[in-house]
Amino acid sequence: MKPQTAAGVGLLVYLSGPGKNKPPTGSGRRERISIGMVFQNYAIFPNLSVRDNVAFGLKNRKVDKAEIKKRTDEFLNLMQIMQYADRMPNQLSGGQQQRIALARALVISPDVLLMDEPLSNLDAKLRVEMRSVIRHTQKSVGITTVYVTHDQEEAMAISDRIAVMKDGVIQHVGTPRDIYQRPKNVFVATFIGRTNIVNAHVKDGIITFADGYHEHIDALDKAAEQDVRCSIRPEEFIICKDGTDGIHGTVQECTYLGLNTHYTIDTDQGDSVEIVEESSIGEGLKKGEKVLLKVKKEKINVFTKDGGTNLIRSDAYEKQ
Repeated sequence: MKPQTAAGVGLLVYLSGPGKNKPPTGSGRRERISIGMVFQNYAIFPNLSVRDNVAFGLKNRKVDKAEIKKRTDEFLNLMQIMQYADRMPNQLSGGQQQRIALARALVISPDVLLMDEPLSNLDAKLRVEMRSVIRHTQKSVGITTVYVTHDQEEAMAISDRIAVMKDGVIQHVGTPRDIYQRPKNVFVATFIGRTNIVNAHVKDGIITFADGYHEHIDALDKAAEQDVRCSIRPEEFIICKDGTDGIHGTVQECTYLGLNTHYTIDTDQGDSVEIVEESSIGEGLKKGEKVLLKVKKEKINVFTKDGGTNLIRSDAYEKQ
């Protein structure tokens, strides 16, 4: 199942700062908060040089000229664009322009940095490069950052905490590891990363799949008998060629990608599942080959039939 994207769906990524940026105390006193903003379309001034773009906020604040030069130089160097200081924006690539926008937002030493899908206009290679730059820069300067994106991999790579939203309602807030490994509901499981949703039945701590294949999961010992929906990520299946215990299936597609091989397997019950395995030396499975599927029971997630509750999550997860 592919990750979903839609107008009402998104990710808020939180990158923690040094702790000086505390929320208002509730005293009723109005507080001024300095905010830096990085936009999706960069929003840099086309009529100003790179240096003047970065210095713009400092000049607006009427900072001393010597201090403006010092701080502008600092962030031009931090973003590795000092060599372009006297160029105009139209002479630079998209990645370089995004570095200007980030330097301009950071040079004013904001209390909070807001980033609205800042990498969506870049090509795939530049996105990977720039997310490393953003993560490194944020950690270097220690500014609390809120980052909006639809790219799940991007969110996982740069964040300390993620909020997954649907139709304006937060579905799950947690660390990247928590959200990927123990999503709160089926929506979060299918939105973050790739997964297969398979029907099963739970009774006395045992989850039973098609063909009678079953596994005991300690976390389900106290769960009532019920039909469930199980989220099994592609890497959480085990493909077996021999034996009789497992979900029966037939290989429909094989895609060799070097490190890993991706398989599409149709089960005898009519489900189609995506599986990723580390590539082996020699030939892999072939289309039409019969296989048995088992699961890595310690990794899968089990949800109520309506998909709203993860039966595997414990109190320890909720306290994160």
